[in-house]
Amino acid sequence: MRAALLLLGFLFTQILSFGQAQRRVMVESFTQASCVPCAAQNPGFNQLMFNNWDKVVLLKYQTSWPGTDPMNDQNPTQVRTRVDYYGVTGVPNVHIDGTLDAGTSGSVTQSQVNNAYDDPTPLEMGLTHELSRGLDSIYISGVIRNVSDDVFNPANTVLHCAVVEEEVLFDSPPGSTNERDFYNVMRLMIPSADGAPVGAIAAGDSLVFEYAAPLPKYIYGYDQIAVAAFVQSNGNRRIHQAAYSEAKGIGDEYPDLAISFGLDQPNNLCTYTLNPAIVVENAEETEVTSFDVALSLNGEEVAAQSWTGTLSQGQSVSLDMGELPVNAGRNELYFEVTNINDGLADYNRFNQLEDTRVFYTLQPAPVGERISEAFETTPNLAVPDNSLIIRDADLEFGVVNRNYLVGLGASFSGQPGGHGSSAKSIMVDFYNWDETGDKAYLIFEKIDLSESENTILSFDHAHAQYPFSSFDTNDRLSIEVSADCGDNWVMIYNKAGAALSTRSPATAYFVPSGSQWASDTLDLSAFDGAAELTVRFTATSDYGNNLFIDNINVQEEVVSRVDEPGLLEGKVFAYPNPASEWVNVDIQLVESSRLDVTVFDASGRRVSQLAGGEQFLAGAHQLRWEPQHSGLYLIRVASEHGVVSERVSVAK
Repeated sequence: MRAALLLLGFLFTQILSFGQAQRRVMVESFTQASCVPCAAQNPGFNQLMFNNWDKVVLLKYQTSWPGTDPMNDQNPTQVRTRVDYYGVTGVPNVHIDGTLDAGTSGSVTQSQVNNAYDDPTPLEMGLTHELSRGLDSIYISGVIRNVSDDVFNPANTVLHCAVVEEEVLFDSPPGSTNERDFYNVMRLMIPSADGAPVGAIAAGDSLVFEYAAPLPKYIYGYDQIAVAAFVQSNGNRRIHQAAYSEAKGIGDEYPDLAISFGLDQPNNLCTYTLNPAIVVENAEETEVTSFDVALSLNGEEVAAQSWTGTLSQGQSVSLDMGELPVNAGRNELYFEVTNINDGLADYNRFNQLEDTRVFYTLQPAPVGERISEAFETTPNLAVPDNSLIIRDADLEFGVVNRNYLVGLGASFSGQPGGHGSSAKSIMVDFYNWDETGDKAYLIFEKIDLSESENTILSFDHAHAQYPFSSFDTNDRLSIEVSADCGDNWVMIYNKAGAALSTRSPATAYFVPSGSQWASDTLDLSAFDGAAELTVRFTATSDYGNNLFIDNINVQEEVVSRVDEPGLLEGKVFAYPNPASEWVNVDIQLVESSRLDVTVFDASGRRVSQLAGGEQFLAGAHQLRWEPQHSGLYLIRVASEHGVVSERVSVAK
């Protein structure tokens, strides 16, 4: 295999005729596996392209939005370059010969194809390709001929070459729509998505180009590899000519293996050894006599075996890879089967898509006695200290700040931290998370509550529903705790839809203002004395609007709710309870006293001072507190005779 991408040179040859060449129309389609309009319009668009196969060169870019698409995940950067080149903001979208934005794939017409086909061009192109025996490299050769009477020399003109997979046919939809069949998918652009410069080509002369490039390992079917090439001027984006080298298939000697893990997923978060096996089945008539297996953990090879024998079609073998120790945190286990039948490769990867397993483990011992996380020191989308984030994509669940959100196009004032008072928080991007029912997790390392009393969990959150015509969405936040490292979970919080929301439903991308936050406090005293406790936040998508979470604390209640020694000579009452707009504090004094009346939130922070040492006469007195946020609060009344406190729940 050659590691570099090589442009080997230029060769000029004389041709005998001059004039104009027949154009082959370059059609670039931007689409996505989770795009509902794409799934609806692509079948008709594909048929139009097939009907004009001798006239067009089709190249499809699988974009990163609106949802899941494994083909984009495999090569997102080069797709993004072409998206930015044309300024594509929505899918489906089709560009013809660079200069015509034809709109959606359902908008493309036969007339547009015919008009582009009839547009003369001074260039002819020829193109061919070959694959290496091991299916690890591709060799591309082509020629660009100037058949006109004039030199061809537009400014800033480049040659693009793209490795194409003609048919990518999944057994089940890879995204959130019903679309399973994808055609002419761009897999790799050579030498890059920016192309290679094309210099002047004299009248009658030719430019020969050759590339040798490694093939990516994410190809699904090596028998479907084709190549598209086109010459484009960047100034006006005009494509002067395109060429196509059809997929050639592969010989009968190539095997087809169905390969999978023989590995049970760990059933809790404290499994520190694995016993993986690799199961290999011969899915083709070609007999398999040997292969090599390599197993990597977190990018480092940890086990390898070579197998020899005979596998006929339908027969299988399981290779025990031995016991592997794993570390705390995120673990990625990956296998690769190579050197089949002395140097061949498996040409079909559709029956070995499960070559990677990801699982998570916690630290064996508790990391402390409390949780106090405001996310201020965590980089955007990174995992906070002493926690795990389990998600399919960064945008589903991650730490964000103002600059990050503005970069996404969000328009808001202030800061995205809790109550607008800090720079960062966790954002759950329900707005773009269209896999309804899918979950993402924030799991904290175990803490030790052996010496804890009156333990509470407090946090802030902000959420808006998304209003559809007949219903509002029901994105969900739940919180569970486990005293046995995830073998069993106890639900302590479970809210969705209107119960979770902190404002009215909104169609715009939601980022909360300071007043759109709520504070929650949960009683964990049932777990006082536990040697370990794991806390898990779970977000479940209903494709609604964003959720923000901040200031997560697990600690002892700072002010006791029971009377302390030296009681007041009287009684203290706080009502209504639960409260919403206001709380009355009634105090009965049998003699004149100086009073301090203070309101604390669940973290022990003073939020209001109702009295600060003033003299109160004997008798009945009433103070009023107007809370600003939901949550659990303690009202502490202190005099020279003692202290009492009352717990009040506020629901805004």
